[in-house]
Amino acid sequence: MLLSGLNCYYWASKNYHSRIKVLANFDYVTANKLTLNAHGYKNTNRTLVALVGLGIAFVVSAIYLPATPIVLLLTAVAWWSQKSHPILLAGAEGEDLVINLLSALPDTFTVYNQVDLPNAKSRTGFNEADVIVAGPNAVFVIEVKHNSGSIRGADTDREWRIEKTSRGGSVYGKTMRNPISQVKRLVWLLSKDLKAKGSRAWIQGVVLFSHPDVDAKIENDSNVPVMGRADIVNYINAYQAKFDIANNAKLISDIAALKGA
Repeated sequence: MLLSGLNCYYWASKNYHSRIKVLANFDYVTANKLTLNAHGYKNTNRTLVALVGLGIAFVVSAIYLPATPIVLLLTAVAWWSQKSHPILLAGAEGEDLVINLLSALPDTFTVYNQVDLPNAKSRTGFNEADVIVAGPNAVFVIEVKHNSGSIRGADTDREWRIEKTSRGGSVYGKTMRNPISQVKRLVWLLSKDLKAKGSRAWIQGVVLFSHPDVDAKIENDSNVPVMGRADIVNYINAYQAKFDIANNAKLISDIAALKGA
């Protein structure tokens, strides 16, 4: 079952566990900020449309009153046509889908979404990790990409190429930033923060393509695997770290403290 971004509030709702059988610890999975921001984008635009439309209607009413209903009608149509931000919604859909998949992990795993990793060099003061999973012997930092189409590149490339075919049969393309480089940075930031808190864990980065219609072929000699959504649970379950986590309870608490830091 696919959970859309619109259903993100299930993670925090009392009846969530009755809807989906969750084995992993989901105490730190919260409402998806991308969904909230996407709808906030729509609401902001609707407010602007309403203010401008009402202002024009007021001026028109003073000049030619019979035209006022037409202005109000056009304002209403423009207000109704405002949509949530499509890119943000797509990102939220991918992250929520992955969270849904991770619910099948054993109860020895703790799942976090949208974790703020401190970074003094960032404009905002942090970089956000899409998903983090803390297990009995390793921590996984998962960079979720919900792109569709054909994706080609290499771990050493700065950008990867995305190509899609339109309904008319024409091929068009764009580029995306290399997510392997992104997740390596996130792994380093999390490792640095945990070491400062006295926590020790093996941290593994993962790039996960969540869209069902993606064909990703990446030349990858790095230590960061690139995989599709069907592989992530088995990969985590089978993973063998180089050492065990000494204090799992402290580690879980230290990562939780980064939520909204």
